Amino acid sequence: MTSSPDTITIRRAGPSDLAPLDRLARLDSQRLTPGPHLVAVADDRIIAAVDLHDGRWIADPFELTEQVVELLQERAGHISAPAPRHGVPALSLLRGLFPAAPRRA
Repeated sequence: MTSSPDTITIRRAGPSDLAPLDRLARLDSQRLTPGPHLVAVADDRIIAAVDLHDGRWIADPFELTEQVVELLQERAGHISAPAPRHGVPALSLLRGLFPAAPRRA
């Protein structure tokens, strides 16, 4: 096992992180979740990640990552994952803003 790194950067994963995340998941004997992910980077390498939707995490089994995963989980609790878009029609959003005109008899 490698000792814990001195500097950890926590950030959202981007498109260029897909291959390193997949490698990390396979190294941890797991499948990569769809994400989005929050990652911990040490020495220019992703050593742990947490899925912002379901909270599942992956980590390098050859690194001391227990505290890093705890940091990721804590930080993920403060970040809301983007809600999936379901295509709400704009008109339905406006209906609640304007009261219906009274009907005349």
